[in-house]
Amino acid sequence: MSVKKSVFMRLSFSLIMLTAFTIVSCAQKGSKPDTTPSKTAQTQTLKMSVDGMVCSACQASVKKTIKSLDGVKDVEVSLENRNAIVTFYPNLVKPEAIQQAVNKGGFTAGKPQQVKQ
Repeated sequence: MSVKKSVFMRLSFSLIMLTAFTIVSCAQKGSKPDTTPSKTAQTQTLKMSVDGMVCSACQASVKKTIKSLDGVKDVEVSLENRNAIVTFYPNLVKPEAIQQAVNKGGFTAGKPQQVKQ
């Protein structure tokens, strides 16, 4: 009987520890600082060439890469024109960071040029 009790105690302890780790992990994910820009924050738009795109999957990859950056509001990527037009919050992301993200994604981003709004 003591063997069954020992196994039961170990399983119970393991289950309690697993639950505790899960709760702590979820609580840490929820404590991410709010980087949502206010409605009065000014946006900027830039245009940059993107070389290396050969298909619509490449186009989608570039768009997903840029859109994943904090501070990017909107992205349009043209396979035909081989460029990207990005609307972003300059207080949250810099043009150089957008360019570097595209380059890290396996494409070659040209120098970002500001588009007049």
